[in-house]
Amino acid sequence: MTRDIGLDNFKFILIAVVVIGHSIEPILARFEWLKVIYTFIYLFHMPMFAYASGVVSTKALDNRAISSIVRKLIIPYISLEIIYSVFDFYLFSRGTLNISPLVPYWILWYLFSLVLWRLLLPFFNQFKFPVVLSLIAGLACGINTFDYNLSFSRTFVFLPFFLIGHFHHSTIVTVLDKYKFRKHVGAALISCLFVALWFISEIINIDFGWLYGSRSYSSLKTSWELGVLYRSSMYILAFILGLAFLALTPRVSNAFTRYGKDSLYIYVLHGFVMKALIALGFYNFINEDYKAVIFMFSSLTLLPMLSSGIAIWLGKQLMNPLRISPKKAS
Repeated sequence: MTRDIGLDNFKFILIAVVVIGHSIEPILARFEWLKVIYTFIYLFHMPMFAYASGVVSTKALDNRAISSIVRKLIIPYISLEIIYSVFDFYLFSRGTLNISPLVPYWILWYLFSLVLWRLLLPFFNQFKFPVVLSLIAGLACGINTFDYNLSFSRTFVFLPFFLIGHFHHSTIVTVLDKYKFRKHVGAALISCLFVALWFISEIINIDFGWLYGSRSYSSLKTSWELGVLYRSSMYILAFILGLAFLALTPRVSNAFTRYGKDSLYIYVLHGFVMKALIALGFYNFINEDYKAVIFMFSSLTLLPMLSSGIAIWLGKQLMNPLRISPKKAS
């Protein structure tokens, strides 16, 4: 199968903002302007990663597909869950080693949810309007109290984007590519939304819990009616921003394409770096605006570092240290 270069370029944008978002998270309380950037990033980057995953997922759930899910997702998830938990235990001198596969460790929720999205895809494929059904599920799941358990909330909150990517990506790209000024419109939308968010943040204190998709309406201290309204607004903004960035995304290979291609390795490895920086007290030195700016942009050096040959080799070892490989179905 020929790789979708445009999708790899889109994934480069997404993994770049993931790294930036996680790099500035520990110092958000010190700089109000960083909260605006963080909020802007979290409005779209997780929904659009779900979208990108939907694009490359297949509807089939036969023996070959199940073997692929086990080999590429379940085994890496279990391995990384153990390794990250042990790493956290020693790094921060925890009193108890806590390994909870049913409550994914930090960034590993994505792998857990990806397994569930992949398993849910054949089910939703049976319906005439799968995206509409998933939107209802995403809004309704805010009534639950599972939150982080089984990555339940995030799975259903971001499921609509996974299905939109799977069922409609080619149509969306075709429509966007018809418009000569799509990049100008995309850039204008992104700029306007960022400026609007900057001014709104001066008036309203946005609870990050709405952006994570991992909290119930009650835990966010709101009624289900308002919760549905807020989450619907988040869906609209995420989709608009996602389309805007997709419109800006080059369709041809460039120097950054490989970072999108290797985004999974960057994703699973960058967490070790971020946690190590926290444990070493590095963030204590970032106490002025110019230092925060320098560090924010410097964090992008992780992209070439974590997509290097040695980093990819390390990532493969961590995701399957015992080299377990279920038999491929013929």
